[in-house]
Amino acid sequence: MTITIYGRPGSRARRPLWVARELGLDVENIEPAPGAIKQPDYLAINPNGKVPALVEDGFTLFESFAQSLYLAKKFGLGKLYPEDAQAEAQVWQWTFWGLNELEKHLTTCLFERVIKPEDQRDAAAADAAEAALAGPLAVLDATLSGRTWLLGEDFSVADINLAAIAALSTPTRVSLSANPNVARWLAAAVARPGYNG
Repeated sequence: MTITIYGRPGSRARRPLWVARELGLDVENIEPAPGAIKQPDYLAINPNGKVPALVEDGFTLFESFAQSLYLAKKFGLGKLYPEDAQAEAQVWQWTFWGLNELEKHLTTCLFERVIKPEDQRDAAAADAAEAALAGPLAVLDATLSGRTWLLGEDFSVADINLAAIAALSTPTRVSLSANPNVARWLAAAVARPGYNG
C-alpha cells in the first residue's frame, strides 16, 4: 500500500495528513512546485488543478474532507471513525457544518488580515466575517459544554476536520474569548502530535 498526499502541510492538506499521522500511516507528502498543479500529469490526479490530492495504489481522490473521511474510515474504523451509523452521521454533520458555517468567514479573515498585501486589505470585510462567526461559534461552544470532543469522550475525524478549520482563528486574530469551550477544545486538538507531525 502506497499513499501519497499532494499539498503543503499548512494548507487544506493538513486534514488528511493529520488523520494519517493519528493512525500511524506511512504517507508520502509531496509539495508540488509552483505551476506543477496545472500540468497534465497532476491534472490527471486532480482535474481541478488544486491541492490537496490523494493517490493510493492508483486510486485518486480530491477534496480534503473526502480524503480525511476516507482514510479515517478505511484505516481507523472504530478508532477515529465510528462504527455506529448515528455517530458516523454526526461526523458528516460536523464536517459539513464546519465547511458551511466556519471556513468561509475564517478564510475571509485570513485573506483580509494576513495574506493580502497590507495596502490591499479590507478591514471592514474581515470585521464583518468575524461578526458572522458569533452565531456558529456559540452553537459549537454549547455543543462542547461538558464534553471533551465533538462526539463525547473519543477524539474522532470530526474533531480533526473541524479543528483544522477553527485553527485559522489564531493567525486571523479571531477571538474565542466568548467561547471558552471552543477555545479549550481547539487547544487540546492542536496540541496533539498528529496536528503538526
